[in-house]
Amino acid sequence: MFIAAFVLAQFLIPLTYLAREDASDERFTWRSLNEPAAPSCETSASLERFDGQREDIPLRRLIHQDWVGYFQQDRRAVVDAFLLQQCEAEDVLQVELVNRCDDGRGTHEYNLRCGGERSHATARTATR
Repeated sequence: MFIAAFVLAQFLIPLTYLAREDASDERFTWRSLNEPAAPSCETSASLERFDGQREDIPLRRLIHQDWVGYFQQDRRAVVDAFLLQQCEAEDVLQVELVNRCDDGRGTHEYNLRCGGERSHATARTATR
């Protein structure tokens, strides 16, 4: 009986990735061994200071290209961590990250009013 329960658990536990919040996270699947499709997205970030001044954040100079790729895949945990880190700077009111994709995914906008715990996401599908 123990062996049957153990074997059943070995089949069911890997399936839990289907119920995860971040469906694009394929670290523990067979698909992770394949090269992911090259995203056709443009990612930009900006912050707004308390005095109303907006500044662009130079993503490619600030973080590694792989992390920009995670933004383009809409990895929510990475987006939230980045926005929270940017909020730690002095006099920052709000941080915004925008993904514009031309492959049918549309535009995904994430913004975080500093002092909050989780970003607000807005998604618009592409118009064709």
